[in-house]
Amino acid sequence: MFFNRNLTLSTKVAVYKAICLSILLYGCPLPPEYPRHSFVAQKETYRNTYTPKIESVELLVLQRQLLWLGHVIRMPSNRLPRRLLYGELQLGQRPVGRPKLRYSDQIKSVLRKCNIPESQLEALAEDRVLWSLTCATDLKNLAAVAEQAASDRRARRRAAATATPAGPVCPYRGKIFASDFGLRSHLRVHL
Repeated sequence: MFFNRNLTLSTKVAVYKAICLSILLYGCPLPPEYPRHSFVAQKETYRNTYTPKIESVELLVLQRQLLWLGHVIRMPSNRLPRRLLYGELQLGQRPVGRPKLRYSDQIKSVLRKCNIPESQLEALAEDRVLWSLTCATDLKNLAAVAEQAASDRRARRRAAATATPAGPVCPYRGKIFASDFGLRSHLRVHL
């Protein structure tokens, strides 16, 4: 279907969002996410589908995690997911070195990324409409900041590529070198 030239790009994007993303991101709110997990997938997504209609994988996962968090907070206190969210281990220790993230650590990381104050989490999540609106606006702001940072990086790369390199110049051939050592080596070989 994705290779069919008779279908429009908007149809392919709609099918991708409805079927592929639903299957691929099923259960994504549960495990902690590390940057190394999302970087490759995001890089592949942008390489294969360079269109503004598809959000980045990181934003989709963040959206699912925030919506799941709101759902768990609205659950009755006797439900297992809510008890696990607020529970602490009474026995055992975390491993030595850099411990793996727990789900509560992941939640704090997601809230920091989206600029949602941890102190207001309960109040915001109790109202489903307010929580959805907060998640949508904060994720939109996060996407705008990420896009601005990406465009700044592209502009810096373009400026560096088009800028006239500064350094010592060969008096005979006009070639520019990065250091005096390069110029001396060049003169020794060509003179």
